Amino acid sequence: MEDYIVIYTPYVTKNGKKIFASQYGLKAFRLEIPKEKYRGR
Repeated sequence: MEDYIVIYTPYVTKNGKKIFASQYGLKAFRLEIPKEKYRGR
């Protein structure tokens, strides 16, 4: 079983454009990143 880091972000970038979660009625997008690929602070 793989461990994940969960990050919540108010926007994501797709094809060079910011897509805000509020455009979809959300407060934030939920991202699950595999622990070995996480480069966070």
